[in-house]
Amino acid sequence: MAVKMLDLTKQTEKCTFNQSTSEEMTFAETFWHSVRLQPTMESRLVSSDIKQRLGIKKHTSKSSIETAQKDSKQDDKLKALFVRAHALDQIAHYTRLQRLAEARIKELEVMKRRKEERLKKEEISRVKCAPQEAKAVKEKANRKIGEAYSIKELIQELDEFDERIQIEEQKRKEARQNLISKIGNIH
Repeated sequence: MAVKMLDLTKQTEKCTFNQSTSEEMTFAETFWHSVRLQPTMESRLVSSDIKQRLGIKKHTSKSSIETAQKDSKQDDKLKALFVRAHALDQIAHYTRLQRLAEARIKELEVMKRRKEERLKKEEISRVKCAPQEAKAVKEKANRKIGEAYSIKELIQELDEFDERIQIEEQKRKEARQNLISKIGNIH
């Protein structure tokens, strides 16, 4: 907010009272003179050229020692207060970090538990092939490099592979149906 000061005493225009009685005009003049008040008599008792300041008091050695001791005691109290405030701030920060760490540990435990449950469900849904079938597959895979295939052997091997795939798919379907029926019985 801007304030603009106007000095009305330096204006050339004058205020006139038209159609007023002489008594009202004297009251108005008295009012306008009272607006331009002079300083009170109390403020003019001392001339303006005299310095009003007091001299600086010189400290004696005893009083300076006492004030220094008081100042050092106050400084020690302030330092102790600041140290305590800093310690409380550090404790609050540490407890916040500790809460965050505990929340993180709980979250990791929940994730681990969910992973174990998921692995159990996957293991149930997976049908493991019989150990004899696994051996037969490994033996055929270990065939020496460069051993020639006859067309009959190749076709026979592809047919066996297709049969194994169909059997495994059938077993998976049965296992899923068993699992679904078990889950349905639980609920």
